[in-house]
This record gives sequence, structure tokens and C-alpha cells, in this order.
Amino acid sequence: MRSKVNPLTFLLFFALACNFLLPPRATLTPSPTASPQPLATNNQPPATSPPPTPNPQSLAPSVLFHPDPQLYSGDIVSLEVDEENVDPAWQDASVKLYLGAAALKPLAVTKFERRGIGRQLQATFTWAWDTGDLVGPQTLIVNVVPPEAEALSLAPLAVLTLTANLLPAAQRPMPEPLAHWAESESECCLFHYLTGTAAARDIAQIESEADTALAHTEARLGVKQKDKITVTLLSRLLGHGGFATEGIALSYIDRNPVGSTLFNIFAHEGSHVLDQQLSPTRPTIMTEGLAVYTAGGHFKTEPLDQRAAALLALKRYLPLSQLVKDFYPAQHEISYLEAGAFITYLVDTYGWESFKKFYSSFRPGSLETEMLNSALRANFGKNLTELEADWLAHLRSVEVSSQAIEDLRLSIELYDTLRRYQTVNDPAAHFLNAWLPDVKEARRRGIVADFVRHPNTPESIALETMLVEAARALEAGDFARTEKLLTSVNAVLEAHNLFSDPLAAAYLGVVTDLASTGYEAQTITFQGRTATVTAIRDWPTLETITLTRPAPISTDSLLGFYDGIIWKEGSGG
Repeated sequence: MRSKVNPLTFLLFFALACNFLLPPRATLTPSPTASPQPLATNNQPPATSPPPTPNPQSLAPSVLFHPDPQLYSGDIVSLEVDEENVDPAWQDASVKLYLGAAALKPLAVTKFERRGIGRQLQATFTWAWDTGDLVGPQTLIVNVVPPEAEALSLAPLAVLTLTANLLPAAQRPMPEPLAHWAESESECCLFHYLTGTAAARDIAQIESEADTALAHTEARLGVKQKDKITVTLLSRLLGHGGFATEGIALSYIDRNPVGSTLFNIFAHEGSHVLDQQLSPTRPTIMTEGLAVYTAGGHFKTEPLDQRAAALLALKRYLPLSQLVKDFYPAQHEISYLEAGAFITYLVDTYGWESFKKFYSSFRPGSLETEMLNSALRANFGKNLTELEADWLAHLRSVEVSSQAIEDLRLSIELYDTLRRYQTVNDPAAHFLNAWLPDVKEARRRGIVADFVRHPNTPESIALETMLVEAARALEAGDFARTEKLLTSVNAVLEAHNLFSDPLAAAYLGVVTDLASTGYEAQTITFQGRTATVTAIRDWPTLETITLTRPAPISTDSLLGFYDGIIWKEGSGG
């Protein structure tokens, strides 16, 4: 049996695999005669001095500061200016960032480009503002300038006036004050991680799991890694937790709503590194599908045939032609499941060697559909439509239980709920536009905040612990508990983060009470009159605490959750 790391310890985001009450993205509202005045970041009032008058805009962008959700003195700050909803003329404009309205020289100049898996059009200022010893409200000006502006003395297309509040550096939340870059080495990999974090605490176990998984991936693909793989361990949630390009970057934290294993992460992401030896050019659906096939599942080991058949039963199947064109924008779990199951079918039908020859035969093309169809016809004598028809006929012959169907339905809902939470409370973490700057340059400059700071209000922690518990319940096959937890989380998000739902209020009560004694909750499990909590006070040491409510209470007859009672009374132990 393969060893597993504690499932509350890490998060994964198969990317190439593939603030809660105050969101950091500030929506700017334009006026017909003056430049847009943004809602302040970090709940600061808008600037009062009028900026220069630009050409009027019908729509205005939003701005996201990094690291988020709060800035501190000493931060090296980045900004993203989202241009998706403004005039097309902005696409060719220069975007200039100034510190203060009187500044003559910009901190940085950039242009609008498409970024991230979601291909969002935005101007990105990466590490453009070193805040030094500044404290308190600071004014930033963003000018959007047409190419011919200076020669023709034209006004800017827009002037955005932003206010950022810098809190004292001493107020940085844990474990950031302890975080410095460190490294270690295993048989397969060179690891970079932050001291004082869960990754530093568990680095030996991480190394062991990585070696086992990468050896598995080498054997599965029939290739050997040429050099040790560089792995950066992130101490904040990004997407579903991991990226792979030339190396691997993955989130390793204790409050884990994904519920995967290190083996799956490293096998999946390692496939993205090693399969480049099989084919330097390949359609997205193939490289993601191969990673799922290699790892034996997406977030967990799973029977891909049965899962795909359950997808048909749920009427959630997406045509492969659609996934070839728009893989990442499609529902995440469905696209990865179908890609992995389709490759499983090809390997089972034609054999691994024939599949490997096919995978190595892709030739660059303007459209991935053409690349894929050409290779399929050359190797198997059928195009994608014909092979998909054969595969669907096979899936309809696969017996699938009602339990497997329910497990898949709730799996999709779990990760959709996680992404709703990120959209509302942690937009920098959403997988389509996750904020992951150059980690090599970050190490060189000693920048850590982008990789450890995250929303840490009691409300956000409560919602994350509920997602963690939903993932655990799903893994245990407790579908009723999973459904109740996800319903509660969604009720809070739909109510704009108001915790009127009784179950959510109970979680928030525990988080708040623990915080008053210096603990940050990582997981919370209610059972009858007790709550079992893992929490951290002395970073990064995990402690298990049992809270007991002495008074008789009304509980949910099915699940044993507290009904309408915010947890206030209890004892730690």
C-alpha cells in the first residue's frame, strides 16, 4: 500500500496539469468628465484631489494589489490592472504607475497583455513599488497613455487614482515573520521552501513522497528525468495547489480543502516535466490527460472508466471537440476526468507502445484540433469524432453504482464551491488568473510575502475549515455530511459573507474563540457535543484540541451538528 501524507497538509492546483469581507480587487467607477475614482483598497477612503481629465470612458477596470489581502510597510508591491471591460484603444496604450500625484518619473511602465490560463487582458506591474519604511495611506496614480500622446500632447485615456494603506511591518501575520527561503535535496528533486511553515516542518516526508512518485512516473512513461526537478513549496493556496513548467510549484499548507495526496501531486506534475521528452509539442487535452492517467486519477486514485461512465449518468459529459478548443475554461473536474479516461481507453485499446508512438507524433499547427486529428488518423486510422464514438459506446457498457455517481456529483460541487470561495474572498488564488510571480527571482531578492500571505480573517478561516471537512467527508463516503457542509458554505457566499447559516455560524464561533487564545484553526470536526480541532499557536507546530459544550443542545438528528448555536463555551485540551 502506498503511503499517504496527512490529507490536511497540502493543496494542489493542476494548472499546466494541469480578504474576505474586504476584497482586494477595487472596482473603479468612471464619471463623464473626470477620471475614474476607485473604491479604496483595504477599506481606505478614495482620494479627494481630482486627477487630470482623461478622455471619457464608458467602463473602467479593476485593480488588484499583491501581496494580498493587506499591504504592510516594507512590502514590494505588484498591481494588476484588468482591462477586459474598457475601450479597445487601451490595448495599444502604455500604462504608467506613479507614487503620488506630484511624481514626475513613473515607478514602472508596462502594456496590456493576456495573462494566465484565463487569458485575462491586463497590465501587470510586478514588484514595481518598494514601500520601504512608508506607513499609512499612500496614493498611487495609474496613467493609461495612447502611443502618440507625448508627440501630440494628448491627454491620457484614463487616470486612475488609488489609495493603499500600509500597516506597520510588525503586524504581519504568522507565519510570515518566520519565513525565509531555504532548500533541501532528495533523489529526484531540489526543494525550495519557507522556514516556519508546514513545508519546513514536513520536508523529510515531502522528499520521500516526491521520490516515490517521480520513480512511478518515470516507469509509467518509460523515460528518465535528465536533471533534478526544481520544486518550490508555496505556503498559501493557489488555485487547486500546483503548477508545472520546467519545474514544479505546489502549495503545501495545513488547511487543505482539496484532499489529495502528495503522491498524486508529484506524479501528475512530474508527468508534465517528463512528457516533454516524448513530445515537445502536444495538445493541452493530451498532456493533461496523460498526467491524470500517469497519476492514476486527478485529485486522488480513482477508476477512470467508472468515473467517466458516471459522468454520462449525470448528463455532465462534454464533447471532446469542445475540450480540445477550450480545455481550461471548461468545468475543471470534468475536463481532467474526460482527458484521463480517454487516454486510458486509447492505451487499453491499442497498447502503450502504440499510444507512445502516437503521443510522439504531434506536429506544430495553428489549431490543436488539427494537430490531434492528424496524429490520430496517422496512428489509429480514425479521427477524434470516430474514436470518441467508440469510446462512448464502451463507457455505456461500464457498470456504475449509484454511490459512484453521487461521489462524482459531490466532487464537482466541492471544487466548484472552492472556486466560488476564491472568486469572492481570494481572487488572487483562482486558478484561471492565479498570482504566481517568478519564484527564482523571488528567491534571489528574498521576497516571501507573495508566497505565504493569504486571507486570514475568522470568516475566511471558518469557510476554509468547512471546505476541508467537506473534502474529508467525501473521502469517507459520507455524502449527507458533504452536502450539508457545501450547502452551508454556499449560503454564506450567496449572502455576501454573512454567517446566518447555523452550521457556518458554529464553525465561525470555534475559529473566533480559538483566535482569542492565540490559535489559528486548521481543521474542525463536530461530533455530538464535541468539536475536535487541529490548530497552530507556535508555528508551525500542529496541536489537537477538543472543545466540549457542557449544556444539553439541540442537534441535527442525522449528522450531529450544532443547530443554531454559535460555539462559545468550551475547554481546550
